[in-house]
Amino acid sequence: MSTGKVGTVVVPNRWERFLAGQIGCPWCSCCLWFLLGWLFVLIFFAKAAREGTDLISFETQAVIASLTVQEHFGFQAARGTVPGCQDKDHEEEAVCTKDDKCSWEAGAKQAGNGGGASTGTGLCKDKEVCTKPVPREREESLLIDGRPAWVAIIYEAQGEGGDVLDDKMLNYISAFEKELLTDANGAEMSGIKSPWDEDWCKKSFPAGSATTHKGKCSSPSSVLNLFSMTHTGRQATAAQVKEGYTYGGPLSCMCTDEDKLCSLCNSDGTLKSLAEVDVNMLKCMGMRRLSSDSVESALSNATIESDTTRRLQMDMCAGRGMGSMDMTTIIAFLTGFCKQKPSCQWAPPGASLICASTAFYRPTDSNSLVTGADKQAAFNKMCDPENTMWSSLRRQLLPREFDCVSKKSQFARTLFFAGDPGVIDGVAFTDKYIAPQNGWYMQESKLEREIETQSDGDLRIMLFSAATIRSQFLAIFMTDLLLSLGSLVLVWAYMWFSLESAFLASCAMFEIVFSLPVTCSVWAVFFNQKIEFFQMLTIYMILGIGADDAFVLYDAWLQARFTDEIDVNDKGARFAWAYRRSFKAMVVTTATTCGSFLIGAASPLPQVRNFCIFAALVVFIDWVFCETFFASAIMVHDRFIHNPAKQKGTCLGPGCCCGCCRVIAATCCKVKYPPADAAPEKRWMEKFCEGKLFNCLNKCKILLIVVWLLLTALACVSAGVQLRTAEKTPPIGRENLDATRGIEILLKQFSLFGVPTTNVAWGLNKMEPVQEWGNTHDDDIARLDPAEIAKITTPAGQLEVLGLCRAADIGSVDSMRCDSKQCLISGRVKTGQCLEDDKVWKTSGVYVPADILCQTGRYCFMEELARFWAYYVEGEDCVGKKDPVSCPTAGGKCAWDLQHKVCHSTMTETDYKGLPAAEFTAMLASEAFSDYMLTRSDVMNAVGRDFDVYSDKLNTGFRMNSAKTALTFAWVTYNATYPSENSVEEANDIYARWSGFHNKYAPNIGGVQTTDLYLFMVTQNEMVKAAITGVAYSLLISFGVLVLATGNWWVSGLGLINILAISLVFLGLMPVWGWSLGEYECIFLIAVVGLSVDYTVHLLHVYETCKEEDRVSRSRHALAEMGISVTNSAITTLLASVVLFGCGFYFFFMFGLFMFLVIGFSILMSITFLIPLCILIGPQREQGRLPFLSRSCRNAPKE
Repeated sequence: MSTGKVGTVVVPNRWERFLAGQIGCPWCSCCLWFLLGWLFVLIFFAKAAREGTDLISFETQAVIASLTVQEHFGFQAARGTVPGCQDKDHEEEAVCTKDDKCSWEAGAKQAGNGGGASTGTGLCKDKEVCTKPVPREREESLLIDGRPAWVAIIYEAQGEGGDVLDDKMLNYISAFEKELLTDANGAEMSGIKSPWDEDWCKKSFPAGSATTHKGKCSSPSSVLNLFSMTHTGRQATAAQVKEGYTYGGPLSCMCTDEDKLCSLCNSDGTLKSLAEVDVNMLKCMGMRRLSSDSVESALSNATIESDTTRRLQMDMCAGRGMGSMDMTTIIAFLTGFCKQKPSCQWAPPGASLICASTAFYRPTDSNSLVTGADKQAAFNKMCDPENTMWSSLRRQLLPREFDCVSKKSQFARTLFFAGDPGVIDGVAFTDKYIAPQNGWYMQESKLEREIETQSDGDLRIMLFSAATIRSQFLAIFMTDLLLSLGSLVLVWAYMWFSLESAFLASCAMFEIVFSLPVTCSVWAVFFNQKIEFFQMLTIYMILGIGADDAFVLYDAWLQARFTDEIDVNDKGARFAWAYRRSFKAMVVTTATTCGSFLIGAASPLPQVRNFCIFAALVVFIDWVFCETFFASAIMVHDRFIHNPAKQKGTCLGPGCCCGCCRVIAATCCKVKYPPADAAPEKRWMEKFCEGKLFNCLNKCKILLIVVWLLLTALACVSAGVQLRTAEKTPPIGRENLDATRGIEILLKQFSLFGVPTTNVAWGLNKMEPVQEWGNTHDDDIARLDPAEIAKITTPAGQLEVLGLCRAADIGSVDSMRCDSKQCLISGRVKTGQCLEDDKVWKTSGVYVPADILCQTGRYCFMEELARFWAYYVEGEDCVGKKDPVSCPTAGGKCAWDLQHKVCHSTMTETDYKGLPAAEFTAMLASEAFSDYMLTRSDVMNAVGRDFDVYSDKLNTGFRMNSAKTALTFAWVTYNATYPSENSVEEANDIYARWSGFHNKYAPNIGGVQTTDLYLFMVTQNEMVKAAITGVAYSLLISFGVLVLATGNWWVSGLGLINILAISLVFLGLMPVWGWSLGEYECIFLIAVVGLSVDYTVHLLHVYETCKEEDRVSRSRHALAEMGISVTNSAITTLLASVVLFGCGFYFFFMFGLFMFLVIGFSILMSITFLIPLCILIGPQREQGRLPFLSRSCRNAPKE
């Protein structure tokens, strides 16, 4: 830029005259930039209106440069969506209703994976095999927004070693639930008391009861149920079961008060003959005593239906309640039941199929809890992995990693539902019963506080529900939003105080705030990128940077009054002098800040890369607005608003709040202000920086340097010893907020959404698993490799896949399969498969575990193919034979089952030895196998394993080419044991264990193994690398820009030392605040250099360009000229950061603390460390200057 000087007179150039309003109208420049800012904002709003939420990215972006990540998304793309009622093709009601296997549920919404395809007005679901009768009042859950009206309660024992299962704590929980689930602490609806158990609880009804039966509150899923079977509890259960509140039907006759083996079972796990059973037992069960011969005769003479699958479905639908079972089915069930050697003691709800009540409502049915030996017995049952009902109940109500050795738990859970009364919908329920001042939620909150007070703070109760969760989070969000807006207002108020003009403060805030939407417009419209959450937080970052630019420019305008280079009465020359003086300083700081952020553009992490590029754009656009709009605003203010005739300390005179602050100071504090026509004086902060502050720094320079070096060394030690990679995702909200804390515990400690899974897939290209990345991962296209899939089509390959699947059956041997994270696979502890349901296998060829809760730990299409081969291919001659005579038993491949009256194959899946590749492919593509899989789904639905139907479709299968002549892709899945919270070291170990498992059991067929956890693992590995390299490169960029700007390597070196010290101190403080190297913290680290460089660069730039030659005078000049600007800039950011400390969502708090620490240490160290360094060892005269980059101090502009 031309200096425009004639001798010692500064002559404005055309650009400066335009900004100063001396070309065209006085307002033209200011209004032009103001309208230009609004134009960009309107462009962005127009795009936002067109695209809606599609403009915002909610996806957690992964490191797509990593082969491990590519394998994961390649697998998902190759697998595609699960075909059926839940796929995208069934989102429309017309398509759904045309499919005879689907049904449309109007008004429902998708609850999660497998819930169905939803358009918001309804839900397409699998048609139920077993039809249900019309529900009675409150038999079904009340729906809120299409989902059941659930209520969840999390209990937390406070303090180290706290145990929520302690007798005392359980009694507090009991008192809380008794009141909540009955009188609801006096909750009212429309001014009338409305007890929960009388008006709102979901109900259970006796099996076979009349439609007029009033029913009883169904059992809540409460942690207290585990310890509820006192004598009173067992008697209440027995009475309710006798009335019909049971799934056990006549089999409940075996149940007793004593903990002993069921009376129909022998101690060796076999079923007693009917002749051995007590007559009274048979009478209770509605059976008569039969001899073995008569049983055989009855079975052999029974009518045989031609459609065995349909007959099986009918039996199983009736058998869900066991009350409608025929004797054949009962015997079949009992045979498998006795193999488990079960106890027939009365049990809590959910702990037994036949000896538990569906309506045991503890608040009214039992007033006490088991203690001592009975409590220990309950612990033993829930910790017995073979007692699947009790252990399943434990996993529902206690944390995933409950310690069965210490039998202590910090957390516990209760869950229950509101019933649908049929006369009120979810909206009215929320508005009239839950939300009012005397409604359920307010009364529950009071009850919470009462119980917590009674426990002396040892118990914390956190309740949230479908009816309150939105309002709970909205309240937190609105509080945070108000605090965020309050921080902007506070910054504006301080700028008014500092700039002494509401107009200039408002213009500065426009410059700062509008830099964000203008950047969004450039980012979304011109770069065609989506807006991400992290990017919105740059508004707080730019508050400090933008305020810094505004203060530097305005301070230069004020300081121009004291220079002898211009006629101070020539406003154009004064503006040109101030503009040029501040221009280079802001160019240097903008270049260093943008350069520090742009280093992140090379990061493989999308969220880091996008944040850094966006932040650099915001900084650049803010600088443009400052050099144009705010510069013009200064001249508009001076020409039209500023009144030099007004004296300071008078009403409507210069100063904050229309001069009121100075009036108060003059009146109350006796501050005297010079008359309006007096010569201009330096401001008090300029005098303080140049005088007392500098003298103190000069006097204590060595002490200050030593102190900061020691603190930096301690910070290095702290970071080296304590700083680790993140072991878990950051909290949702502050710990003092029940809603966020409770949900965080629920998501992280409990098996809310099932177990994690690990997939093994074949057919992906090994070097490039993804052919094309889509706008979202749903649009990704996988790259398939025929050579890879061909490995599993050979006989040996087929057997290797089977071996890989069956490896889970070694059980807990070699820590393979169990229900804790010590094992690799989650499922049955014992060796071998779960015992099959004999009737289901022999009548349909479908494998179903006899125990509904027994988990094999894997989903394997190859096993289903082997079963199809054994039953329908090798047993082709057996299928459809209706009597013993027509069943071809002579060849040994068929047998007639007397009990189930069916001719079945004697071959099993273990007889499968592989098929030639062509036969194998043809069998997979055959209609017969497709029909078998459909039959399998029907059977699984019929036997009550409908939860497995969708899981099977999602977790295992294969894909064929369009002609169905070649296999293109296949996969199997295992239930994994890794927890939801892992450190990166743990994630790396889990990856190594699964890789070892894959290589050991499938060494010759290739394939990839992947799981969602690996995205976290790769991200964390790359995040730490990005943070370290980002800080290092940002420091180098800062040093390089400083060298170019100052032309002095010595000065630049001092700046590098200061910025490095600031970064190290922040790094050392991270573990002190409990932070680790997680996603947020790594982004913070990358931003540290960009945020801390401004004050250092400003001070050093003035130090280098001053006319003095000795280091002490230069240091004084730098502090005198720039001290006020950088201090005011820091104060604005610190004020904005402090306000964020009160935010409920944890990230806002983290970001506020990050900004406070970085800016606080930046301004503190720039003044008390950098300036003493300059005083002690700063360059003087020509020291450190690079001739080819710098001008001599003697030739520098005179000041």
